[in-house]
Amino acid sequence: MVNLTIDDKQVTVPRDATIFDAAKAAGIRIPILCHDKKLHPFGGCRMCLVEVEQMKGRQIPACTTPVTEGMIVRTMTDEIIKARKMVLELLLLKHPIDCPVCDAAGDCDLQNLTYEYQVNVNRFQDEKFNHKIDYENPLIERDMNRCIHCGKCARICDEIVSFGAYTFISRGIEAKMGTEFDGPLNCEFCGSCVSVCPVGALLSRPFKFKARWWALDKVKTVCSYCGTGCQLTLGVKDNKVLTTIYDENQGFHNGQLCTRGRWGYQFVNSKERLTTPLVKQNGTLVEASWEEALAVVGKRLAEEKAAGGATVAGLVTPRLTNEELYLFKKLFKDGLGSDNIDHSAGFAHAALTEGAQQSLGYSASPAVITDIQKTQLLLVVKTDAYETHPVIGFEINLGVKRQGVDLRVVSDKRGKLSKLPKAVTYLHKPGAELLLFQAMAKVIIDGGLVDAGAAAITGMAELKKGLEGVTLEQASAACGLSVEEITTLASDYAKAEKALILLPLGLGYPGHGAELAQALINLALLTGKIGKEGSGVLLMGEKNNSQGAADMGVYPTTGGKNAAAIIDGCNSGSVKTLYIAGENPVVSYPDRKKVEAALDKVEFLIVQDLFLTETAAKADVVLPVVSFAEKDGTFTSVGRVVQRVNRAIKPIGLSRSDLEIFKELYGVLGGTTAYADAETLFGEITASLPAYRSLSYAGLGDTGVIYPVAGSPRLIPVTGKASAAEPGKLALVTGSALNHCGTLSRFGEGPMLVCPEGYLELGREDARQLNINEGDQVTVTSAAGQVRLKAKVGARLPQGVVFAPYHFGDNSVNSLSTGAPVTWVSIGK
Repeated sequence: MVNLTIDDKQVTVPRDATIFDAAKAAGIRIPILCHDKKLHPFGGCRMCLVEVEQMKGRQIPACTTPVTEGMIVRTMTDEIIKARKMVLELLLLKHPIDCPVCDAAGDCDLQNLTYEYQVNVNRFQDEKFNHKIDYENPLIERDMNRCIHCGKCARICDEIVSFGAYTFISRGIEAKMGTEFDGPLNCEFCGSCVSVCPVGALLSRPFKFKARWWALDKVKTVCSYCGTGCQLTLGVKDNKVLTTIYDENQGFHNGQLCTRGRWGYQFVNSKERLTTPLVKQNGTLVEASWEEALAVVGKRLAEEKAAGGATVAGLVTPRLTNEELYLFKKLFKDGLGSDNIDHSAGFAHAALTEGAQQSLGYSASPAVITDIQKTQLLLVVKTDAYETHPVIGFEINLGVKRQGVDLRVVSDKRGKLSKLPKAVTYLHKPGAELLLFQAMAKVIIDGGLVDAGAAAITGMAELKKGLEGVTLEQASAACGLSVEEITTLASDYAKAEKALILLPLGLGYPGHGAELAQALINLALLTGKIGKEGSGVLLMGEKNNSQGAADMGVYPTTGGKNAAAIIDGCNSGSVKTLYIAGENPVVSYPDRKKVEAALDKVEFLIVQDLFLTETAAKADVVLPVVSFAEKDGTFTSVGRVVQRVNRAIKPIGLSRSDLEIFKELYGVLGGTTAYADAETLFGEITASLPAYRSLSYAGLGDTGVIYPVAGSPRLIPVTGKASAAEPGKLALVTGSALNHCGTLSRFGEGPMLVCPEGYLELGREDARQLNINEGDQVTVTSAAGQVRLKAKVGARLPQGVVFAPYHFGDNSVNSLSTGAPVTWVSIGK
């Protein structure tokens, strides 16, 4: 630690701190324009000039100057104030004084500092810039006439996002922030540049002219898209969510959001929102009152209860709060006497509820997100981990670029992670991951690389026996990696003091189930990497509360039907009443024809949702619900962080929270309804779930709490085989697109402006052989069906492999796939 004095105040800070850091720790504000806590110090704006006595009063930038023992600093001398005023005058020399029409007014650091330092005249004169304004981007407006050359947009895009869309171009007075060939911005559209821009050079087009910053109510909550659990602040006015507000001190991610979190909030205010209950009459859904709709639903559920509950089933989205999921389970298991409940098609949570549960004794990851930057070797399964959980992708970027993390990617295609410095990508045949990890376990055991403490773990003998028939030569032939590559990867992983494995889960990844999770956990257990900082396995649930749904036990636990069996039951008639809360099986579950037939055949279908989705359109009763911005509760993110969700606006129309609906129906069935609010229900959760026992609703605060895990680890033999290739066909793998999450993001304006429809991605060699060009409409045919998709041609897919995202309703990819990890298709024009 280092001791110094700032403005006569004694300060003790770490040795690697800067004067700016020390002043902040002492509660002393130093103005600055080019600084952000996530970025490397830049020292470009010179607003943070201070005087250091040991340097003879010389003015130096506080943000780039490290502290030294005994340093004496002055931050507000007359000379410093004069210098800062001159800096502001020089910045305003070329800067347009258009504050009345600039959307950043009220949130502009330059404007605020000009007011604070009373710069009401300018001693300097020059012509203003006349750069062309970039209006071509649907999300980000670029007006370089307002730019002050702080470089924050280029630095965050390079250091954290790792895209590099911006750079300084030209020299001297003509210098500006430019893009590739100084053309329109074409990037990931994460909006990170907009969030850190201190002036109005970069603006959010969806928010432009919606409101002034000072007129917004600011509500802290948690993003409702993927399972990362990013905290965000909603800007609210007139009962509408108008924007997300950047806060560098919010969350582990320091306010950094992805393209979905930054731009996808518009679904909350969408004109397509359901605002009143609908009841089917004469084959048509018509508006009804809540009393009428709930009377119909309550009567049907009461009849199912009287019949024993065997023919009623429920599917629920893990986007609901923990409290709502817990009450949904009570409604079925206690109220109806049915264990026929599930979520995420039954397979997208199996890595947690079966894989981790059987291997570790708990249905959660043994690692947390912050382990990513603390590890030495990071093994990521699928480059799609960046697309499924983009902010975790940012953490990977930071780990590799700043901490020197050794990144290894095991994937059936290349991706953005493959481009990181010194990253090694092991391209395997689609669907062969399990074979590869079995072979790695074989190398670790046969090579004497097993950790000393692993011998005592239950199941070692069974695992060794299960691997007796595995040979590296066979595994190499099956997965497409050389014996040397398999051996090197296994050896490097085992020898690393800290190693972490990341596995994305979701409806687009049917092969990422219980066995794959167990194979990865086996590797971590064999090498002693469970229970250590920077080590373990991070099972990355797809939705914002996928971990919470697993924790709440929203899946069959006493012999009931899982999602696949529920769909089969609807087709066969063994399920007569189906209650769907927030799921959209028609688009997101495998085998669309089968799902649609099941929903058409079931006697009575209840759907509660935000929108009249493809699934809701088939319902007998549709119940409108509120979004995450209209309710209180908790979400549990990847890494077991339980966080508060706070209501920002009143319910839209007549919509109600899922909690209110479940509570009322539970009461109809004779259950106790003494749940005043989410806090009361959370109290019951903590009393009934051992993992949550140490938590309290109030104790979660603004940052959330990681709940502890403890169990009895076990090595479990797994078996895998490669997907048998079909002659003359290509391997179709599905997954996530960067701008989308599930099917909800289709109702967000931002994601749809960038990625409005599904597509088929091919490698250049396959495209050449098939005579397919970028943008061509192609026909994709499998054994299950046929769809027409737009072609996207690139370099990341190996020959013989094609990719399609699963989010879209029109020409949905689930019309082709039936749930296998690989679907064999033919492609033509």
